[in-house]
Amino acid sequence: MNICNKPHNKIAPEDLGEAAPEVKVQRARRNGWSWPLHLFQVIAWLLFLFFALVGFGILVPLLPRHWLPAGYICPGVCFIYHLVVHLTAVSIDPADANVREKNYLGPLATFNRNQHAHVIENHHCHVCDVDVSATSKHCGTCNKCVCGFDHHCKWLNNCVGERNYWLFLNSVLSAILGLGLLLLVAFYVFVEFFVDPAVLRSDQHFDALRNHMDRWFVFLPASPVETQAPAILVTAGIFILLSLVTMILLGHLLTFHIYLLWHKLTTYEYILQQRPQQQPDKVDKKQESCSSQVRPSQEADLLSGNPGYTNPRIQVEEFSTVTSGKSFPKLYVHNQEGDSKQSSSPESPSLRSVALSQA
Repeated sequence: MNICNKPHNKIAPEDLGEAAPEVKVQRARRNGWSWPLHLFQVIAWLLFLFFALVGFGILVPLLPRHWLPAGYICPGVCFIYHLVVHLTAVSIDPADANVREKNYLGPLATFNRNQHAHVIENHHCHVCDVDVSATSKHCGTCNKCVCGFDHHCKWLNNCVGERNYWLFLNSVLSAILGLGLLLLVAFYVFVEFFVDPAVLRSDQHFDALRNHMDRWFVFLPASPVETQAPAILVTAGIFILLSLVTMILLGHLLTFHIYLLWHKLTTYEYILQQRPQQQPDKVDKKQESCSSQVRPSQEADLLSGNPGYTNPRIQVEEFSTVTSGKSFPKLYVHNQEGDSKQSSSPESPSLRSVALSQA
């Protein structure tokens, strides 16, 4: 009897090296303070603290006495205003009104592609399970519908939409004004340090150090701390470099949004317009990497036939992505005509690429 070709009895499923995918519970985020915090959000707050501490604690107190009131008031008003609008933009919930009325912080419905082609159909979101306005888009990062969706801001860690767009824009503008004023102070201190350092020692605490020009005070006048001259130079130099880079990026962002306002566009709509202009060869190079990164519940939605779902990878702060329109990969949707015939064949492709111009 030939028993060599008979399969062995098994008491456990054969391990093919492919673990079954775990279904994660989908939850929505309320605002920018919802967990998890984004790295860019933490960096933004650290930069704010650095500019405020160095600017008002080290650089402004070194100004001549007749310039001190203006040195504190002008940039101080900008910084306080920026802090208020920034906190408000982060704390506000930009969700659609119908979504806010519903308790959406619990587990959300899992999107079933076999039942619905898109997340939002006929102004109804199948994930939020509410009717939404025509301008609402479902953000993949916050996992909720945002009214008047513009973009998801990583620096705020919150969506920017109809409810907080002007707060976001005022936050950018006030940051540029306040940082620009402190940058002028830093340039003045840096230059006078080599030209005439005595001009910078007008505070009464320097009277005891008249014969020690290499010794300086910081955090005047409330908490004077003695330090050496190189520390002042290095601190001012770092402040100038960081503030220049920050102002260039913020200025670029403000210019971009002024352009959008002039043409009555949102960031989302601008990106949709830029997609057909991509070169096919550059898109094809990213086809393979994109197909492995797009989750099955999202692959047919966003921007490629469903204007109601937004890609969490779209961020207005990624300047090269927004302005050039060259970093957006091709998306895929299920072949609806061949799904029923090909579902049993694992070797048959079940995805087809769609022209981005159809978005």
